[in-house]
Amino acid sequence: KEATRIIDAHDANPDQPLFLFYSSHLIHVPLQVPKKYENAFAFIKDSFRRVAHAMANYLDDQLGEIVDALKRRGMWSNTLLTVHSDNGGEIIGAGTCGGNNWPLTGGKFSNWEGGIRVNAFVAGGALTVARRGTSEDSLSAVWDWYATYAHLAGVDPTDHAAAAVGLPPIDSVNLWPLLARGKADGAAAPRDELPIGDTGALPNGDGKALVGGLLWANGTRLYKLLVGAPDRAFIIDQYVTTGPSWPNASSHLVPLAHGKLCGRRAADGCLFDVAADPFERHNLAQNMPGLFDAMLGRVDALQQTVYSPDRGKTDERACVVAKENEGYWGPFLL
Repeated sequence: KEATRIIDAHDANPDQPLFLFYSSHLIHVPLQVPKKYENAFAFIKDSFRRVAHAMANYLDDQLGEIVDALKRRGMWSNTLLTVHSDNGGEIIGAGTCGGNNWPLTGGKFSNWEGGIRVNAFVAGGALTVARRGTSEDSLSAVWDWYATYAHLAGVDPTDHAAAAVGLPPIDSVNLWPLLARGKADGAAAPRDELPIGDTGALPNGDGKALVGGLLWANGTRLYKLLVGAPDRAFIIDQYVTTGPSWPNASSHLVPLAHGKLCGRRAADGCLFDVAADPFERHNLAQNMPGLFDAMLGRVDALQQTVYSPDRGKTDERACVVAKENEGYWGPFLL
């Protein structure tokens, strides 16, 4: 309702552009949805999966209302709409979270493809007719939208204040050439490598942010390395594939109980070609020790430029302000 209110109140003059970020709580625990949506999926017997499907349907309708508002105001023809998930479905609760990333391995809170390969699409009149209905498989990440939006707004994405005090530059690349033209029309792939972040389950020992792996594109191959901190090897959990229908009456799978050692040697390392093997079942580390060592060296080099912010301590004033704002966070240090 707030998103459509903003659109309805906006001056549609092209000289007054609008940037609107809508972060839905769907599809996420707690599993809650209007009853009529759940009833539409009564044929799904498992209650958790049934509500998860209903939530996806509900979100689709919510996005439809936003699109309708843009069209009603005459803004759709000049709009780029981006829809992007932040992570894969959550499967850690033995089915109680409603997620299912089959046929990919793992899910949310893991760096397997089920956790980090996500749905994304763009729409709107800002796309040429030729680009509508096409697909791209280039390497990109959710944080690349920052540089993309900065480009569309005609502003410099560089954080000059951060650079002035010696902080590393942002890791965000402009996706617009790829979106506007596509590789088939000569646009270059925006990335050939993508560092994989710490899942939160990989303690680094020193409290700093951890580079938990690397994706590297080489022609038609997309190599993926998963690894722990320099002083230890890690068991990367959720090394499981659920099934096309999961959870189900016979399922007692607890994904957190299934892990795979991802060490810092080719002998016990984790290296996959996720272009040819998106299910991550054919470990290449022992057969390609040279590539493993090269990618590990790159991970260690990237680790030297990681920004680990001091996130401070919890402050009860944040909760007070949130209550005053009807549940929304706001400035609380004033």
